[in-house]
Amino acid sequence: MNHSNPAPVAVITGVSSGLGRAMALCFRRNGFRVVGVSRSQPDFELDLWIGADVTKAEDRLRVVHETVEFGGRADVLVNNAGKGLYATWEEADMEELKSLFELNVFAVAGMTQAFLPLLKASRGTVINISSAAGRLWVFCMGAYCATKASVSMFSDSLRGEVRRYGVRVLDVSPGQINTGFSSRSFGRRRPPDSPGASADPDAFARAVYKAWKRGRKSMTYPGWLGAVLFGVRYLVPGIYNHFSLKMWKLK
Repeated sequence: MNHSNPAPVAVITGVSSGLGRAMALCFRRNGFRVVGVSRSQPDFELDLWIGADVTKAEDRLRVVHETVEFGGRADVLVNNAGKGLYATWEEADMEELKSLFELNVFAVAGMTQAFLPLLKASRGTVINISSAAGRLWVFCMGAYCATKASVSMFSDSLRGEVRRYGVRVLDVSPGQINTGFSSRSFGRRRPPDSPGASADPDAFARAVYKAWKRGRKSMTYPGWLGAVLFGVRYLVPGIYNHFSLKMWKLK
């Protein structure tokens, strides 16, 4: 317990690997005390690690309690924990679908509800990690797309509701990043090789930190991806569908 330390506190879920790990290291390098939350223990140094399952209400409340005990405050909450599912809607197992929404959507809402009193006190920020897949349908990933679209709508509506308290909301939509995401996903299908190179998690983390510093409301990473998503969705959806169906062996 070190309530006398004036350094801001960032709470990051899904901290043990991938984007969560990269963001934890980045925020620490920039003077934050980082409280990392995950089910498995990270292999790097944190100011505080809390082993918890954020889909469970009792675990979320414990995370809040231990954060207060540790630092007395929370300045940034990063809702990063999430999982994918590779299956057509017909193939999707209902229990896996429920688990996906529990982690990717309901846990995000639950963590935000639990931390809002602390964030209102600090005039802090909620950073929600959505996905480019929440802005453009991807065959055999429809359930994942639906959860991430929900996260973005959650962010956009929450932003207006908490503005009067000085709380900011940053919605982040990353594209393809080299994190081993596919190997940790639900579903029997394996994704085909996607065109283009995967981005670096550390560069992504630096971009998120910069967006937070600038008070941004939303960001797509890499930056050029936003224009591509718009073009595909509104200008050439038929061409996109044709090649995507072929890539996923659906035609």
